[in-house]
Parts: sequence; structure tokens; C-alpha cells
Amino acid sequence: MKTILLAGMVMFGLLQSGRAYSLGGPIGNNPNPAGLQPGGDSWQQAVIGYGLPGDLNAPKNLGEEYRRNTPVMYYAFDANFLDFFGTNGEAAVGAAFAIMNNLTNVSSYSANLVEFPLETRHMNYQAQALGLYDLKSFTLGALMEQMGLADPVRYAWTLHDRFNDGVLPCPEGEEYQVVQRNFDFISSPLNQLQYSPYVNNTLYSYAILEECTGPDPLALAVPLTVDPTADTYSPVASAYGGFIAVSTSEGLLLDVAPGIYSYGSFYTGLTRDDVAGLRYLLQPSTINTETAALGSVLTTAITNTSPQLFPVALTNNGVLVGGIYYGTYDLGALLSSSRTNPPTTLEALFPGVIIATSTNYFAIVTNYNVVDYFTNYIGSAAGSAPVLVVVTNASVGIGEFYVDTFANIVTNHYYPNTVETLQTVTVGPRTGSPAGSPAVTNTSSATIILTNVPSGDYYILPTNTCGLDIINTNFFSTVVTNITASVFGTNAPTATNTTGRVSSSSQTVIYTTNYVFEILPVTCTQTTGATGLYEGVNDIQFVYSSYDSLVGQYYQPITNNYTMVVVTNSQARVQTFQRIVTVPDFLFSADDLATGPGSTTHTVYEFFRNLNFDQANVLPGLAGPGTINPSTTIGFNKSGPVYYNSFGDVLDGTPYFSETPGGDTSDLFYDAPYFVWGSFDGTTNAPVVYPSGTGINDLLNQILIQISPATVPGGVNGTVYSPITFTTTGGSLTPPYNWSATGLPGGLSVSAGGTLSGTPTQSGTFVFTLTMTDYLSRTVQWNYPLTIQ
Repeated sequence: MKTILLAGMVMFGLLQSGRAYSLGGPIGNNPNPAGLQPGGDSWQQAVIGYGLPGDLNAPKNLGEEYRRNTPVMYYAFDANFLDFFGTNGEAAVGAAFAIMNNLTNVSSYSANLVEFPLETRHMNYQAQALGLYDLKSFTLGALMEQMGLADPVRYAWTLHDRFNDGVLPCPEGEEYQVVQRNFDFISSPLNQLQYSPYVNNTLYSYAILEECTGPDPLALAVPLTVDPTADTYSPVASAYGGFIAVSTSEGLLLDVAPGIYSYGSFYTGLTRDDVAGLRYLLQPSTINTETAALGSVLTTAITNTSPQLFPVALTNNGVLVGGIYYGTYDLGALLSSSRTNPPTTLEALFPGVIIATSTNYFAIVTNYNVVDYFTNYIGSAAGSAPVLVVVTNASVGIGEFYVDTFANIVTNHYYPNTVETLQTVTVGPRTGSPAGSPAVTNTSSATIILTNVPSGDYYILPTNTCGLDIINTNFFSTVVTNITASVFGTNAPTATNTTGRVSSSSQTVIYTTNYVFEILPVTCTQTTGATGLYEGVNDIQFVYSSYDSLVGQYYQPITNNYTMVVVTNSQARVQTFQRIVTVPDFLFSADDLATGPGSTTHTVYEFFRNLNFDQANVLPGLAGPGTINPSTTIGFNKSGPVYYNSFGDVLDGTPYFSETPGGDTSDLFYDAPYFVWGSFDGTTNAPVVYPSGTGINDLLNQILIQISPATVPGGVNGTVYSPITFTTTGGSLTPPYNWSATGLPGGLSVSAGGTLSGTPTQSGTFVFTLTMTDYLSRTVQWNYPLTIQ
């Protein structure tokens, strides 16, 4: 078996851009260990580097992209995540979503995206020494993948085909086709390709590695920077999608490119190329035939072309006839009552009114009680006119108030103030009458204006219409005059009634003003799985919601209404969707992902996730476009640091628990990175570790203190064990130390000074835990295997 190295780079056009992005979609038809859906480009085979362990997507050409098309998405955490990562872990994941939410409408950014930096990756050296992976950065990298982006560095140059010429054996007879799947985010002129070998201003060439036989992959196109001092794999989308390939006697050894897999590395935001890819996917000018997200129902308005007339009487006496409320109602009364009544009471007081949403709040209020009565003052003269007395009492308390929105009312007239008539009644002698005249009732009226007290009238929409969507409304005003004829009569004196009487009835004129509005009713229909030629949604917001992981759904279903623009007959129209969300679009979990020993390779995955590609609308002969549907689970490995040990030293390395994190680079038998989850930044603050029961100081000691001896010899049942004294170096614990152990076979013990001794009384293989406690009660533990013959 022979390894060859082929290198090259091809340049087209007059000027190359410094930025580019790569689009992700389903991997080709090859069997995939991750259980991905078949589909995509058939040439993307595992033998040339596609569908490798950990891969969820493969590069797509322009027009074959896969994207999200839901403007609002929800995320939550299950009990497994919360038990291991706690509230600090929640905050770390939330910080990644906050970076995504800070993106505004992608169409609003400049053409060159100068608002965004070329590099957002930084290093925390304390976290690096501890072997920490940043939880927020892993989440942010996963979201790039979930949004439809692939690694722009890995696929700046990539293999399309590998075949043998049939004359020469491998490797001499191997031939390759290399393509580019990285795209300039600025539209290229006619004399320049849209493909780009640049990523965040770094120019990449490639090398082809060939292995001829062995496990997949046998050949890879590996990106190489033209400038060896350049910053590589800088985009967040390259966080864990790129590989460094090294040829060994056992085949191609793949190691992940230096992104967030580098201990202590973390991202502070998205780079220019990351935003470029998101802009291409989400911008309205990217129009794809696609199906609305799962669970979304399209609400379609169907106009009834037969006009209907609904009388609106301004007498505030609306009535219900055949399911339709006719007439107008007192708007002031509705607004006043809605302020102090809960929704159920309000809907009972005002039949036909539907309350869409309601919130309540509490405030301190003052209640005034006014009592008025007539009386005579003590000592007043007999026959004095009574005096009107008004007594006012005030009390302070807590009042509950409501803020409502209504679903089916339309304001006919609205006035910001209310005009009322104030009537004053007094009892006393008529004004200007002589002294001693009898008391009479005097009434006077005055017009007052109640400022900021709304009034007016409203009408209730027919129940068969679609919300407030009335195509045409015309109001017609009519005046009806009703005249009652006057009747005059004279009663002449009679023998029994010597008094004549004249009676008459006054003329009565009644003016009634009516409104009649003409509508074209709009009937709603709902369609699931709506498919059309849709524009990009321009912006996606991520919302956190509490989740009941015990029953696998939200405590209360979330109703989300949103719009998308569909292109029909070369015209853009807005469509309205409703989505009832019962499970989160992104669920964060934790699981034990350690595997081995016992297999040819030992792989410890840092996290797991899934991608749901909808390929129902893939164009003929292409591998896209399509959409990415919910729901997604992203779970982090909670097995903790993984140590591989062997009595026979099969792994040709020293026991892991005595090594610096990731320090045994000579052992090529396993792919099991030592790591601990953490949260850290560029400040001098100590990192937060998960699980963080002991804190960062104890973690420092746990990792950095070296103990001797690293292993203990076996013993014989009934024979005195040769004493061993444990010693340590490194760390920051304060002596004196106190030693103890649990899990030892009978007859053996560890003294306070750290000496293992005694005569074993049991046979077998034991794993005992050695604990060292310092002067400040901080502890460090190690596990030792011990065999007693």
C-alpha cells in the first residue's frame, strides 16, 4: 500500500473574492453509519470522503440548497440536560441563540458584509490547560449546520470522482475529478466564476491523499492554505466539519480541523462568511419550491362574490340573527368594562365579542363613596328650605386590571373623549320670587367633556368571515323622519261640569340615522402541507419555552401565526400560516456517548444531533433544493472525561489518568479525545465546568495533579502485600494531606499518610478509589485497578 500526494489549485477570472460559503444537504446514496436519509448527489460516496463518522451533510451546488422556512422557532431542554449542565448550561446554550437572534433581516446588510468580522475565534488558556470544550461554541456551530450551511473550508475543493484507468494498479492508475463547492457571496461578473477558493480572506489550495485499500475513505481532497501563517478554519460553520488527514500504516487517520475541537477555543459571534451563507439561504431573492414546515397550516381567504348588506343601527341595540350580530354597540361601555372584568365575565356581558388575548396586572386604587341627601341645618328657622349635603369617603386598596385584544370587532366611530350632560338639581324658592315663597325643584343642565375617556360605537364581524379581512366595506347613511300628527280637542261645559277644558297632543318628529355596510365576506379554509414557490423568510427568531420532558411535550401548546411570500403568476402574495407547536424545534439533551474498548477503534463523540431533510420538492436531475424540518435533538456527551487503560499496554500508551489532557499523541489506536464541558470567555474569570459540583479549583487539581505510582502491583491472598506510598506533584492543594481509600479487598487499607499495606483476605479483581484531602478540605480522587491472586 502506497500513499501519494497530489496538489494543485486552479484559478479562474480576473479577481477572486476573499469570502465564500458552502451549502449543506443530504449525503449521497452510500450506506451511512449515521443513518441519514438516502438522496443527494450520487457521487458523494464514503470512499472519497463523504458520510464519514459525525457527518450530517454534504456540499450542495447553487440552487440545490436546503434551508429553514419558519420565521419563529422554539428551543427547550430536557431533564437529562438540566441534571448534568444545570442553569449555567441553559445560559450557555441561550447565549448561542442570542447571537443568532441578533441577526436582523439579512437583506438589510451591506453587500460586502463589513458589519461582521473575519475572525471571532479566541483562546482561553486556562480552559486550554484543563482540556475544556466550550458549550456555547459547540451549540453555535451546530446551529450553522442546522440552518443549512456546510464547512466552507473542507469543500472549497472536494473530490467528485475517483477511478482507475484499468492499466496501472493503484496508486499509479488512479485519476480524480476535483470540484469546488464554495461560493462567493458577492455576485460575480460575467468573466468570473461564482465558485471561490477563499474563506474569510484566506486562500486555500488542496492536496489529494490516496490509500488504495483499507477502510473508507481511501482518497481525500484536503484543503491547504497557500499562506502557511494564515488563520485556518475560521468560520463557525467550520467548527467541526473539517478534517486533517494523515497517512499512516493503518490507513488515513482523520483528525478534526482546529475549530472548537481545540481545547480552550471559543467563538464570540458569527464571521463574515457565516452571515454570507445565511443571507443567501434566507434572502427573499432565493425563491424555491418548498413545503411549509411540519405542523404549519395555510389559512386561505376565499371571497364570496355575492355582496351582503348588514344594517348597522346606531341605537346600540344590536341583536343576534342567524349567527350574525346586527347593529352597533357602545364602545365606551366595552372599553370601560374590559378594564376591570376578566375575559369570561366580559364575554358574558357583551355577547358575540371574542377576546383573542388578555393579560392582567395589579395597582393601588382609591375608591370614592359619594352620598347626597337633603336636610335642615340645626337651628334653622321653621319652614326653611332643605339643603343638599354631599358626603365623600375614600378608601385605598388593590385593584386588578386587564388589557384585552379582541378578535372580531371593528370600530365604527371612535372619540378620544366622552361628552356628557351634567344635570344639577336644587330645592328652594324660585329664583327672583318674593321672600317666603314655597320651595320648588330647580333643574339645570350643562355639557361636560370627560377627557381621555373613549366613546363611540363598534360592530361585530359576521362569524363566517376570516378575521378582519373584509375585501370591501361601504357605509350608506339614511335618515328616517317619523312625524306624529297633532291632535287638538275642546271639552265644552256641561250641566255636571261647568269648567271647559282644552286638550292637545304635541307634534313629535323622530329622526333615526342608520348605517348599512356592504361586504364581500371572506371565508377561511385551512390547508396542511402547503407547497409553493416561496421567498426566503429573511429572518429567523429563536424563542425559549419550558418543556415537560417527562411527557414529551410543552406544558401548553404554542400557537404561532406567521406569513410567507409566495410567487404566483409572477406576482408576490402574502400567505398566512398557523403552527401549533407541541414539541420544541430544538431539544437539548445529554447522554453517555462513550464506546469501547473492544473494537478496532475507540470513538467518543462529543455530541449527537440529527438533521431532517425534506426532499419532496427536489428538481429533476438535481440534489435539491429542499427544506430542513423540525424537530432536532442536540445531545451532549455527559460521560465525562474518558480514560483508556490496559494492563498489557495494548494501546501502546500510558494510562490516561496520569496524562496531561490530550497529551498522548503517540497512541494512534484510538480516537477518544479527553475533554470536559465548560463555559468560558476572554476574561480572567475562572471557567464554569459541567458538572460543576466541585468548582473550577477542584477541577484544576483533579486534572493537573500527577500521582505516583500510576499503577499498583497485584498481590496474593493471605500473603503480606508489599507496602506502597503514594506521592503527588503539581496542582495547588495545601498540605498537610490526608489519604483514604474505598473499594479495597479485605485486609488492605491506606493510612492517613498515604501508604497502602496489609494482608489481603479476598481474591479477585478490584477497583479502589484513592482520595487525597488537603488542609482546606479540598479533595482529589483517582481510581486504581488491583488484582489479588
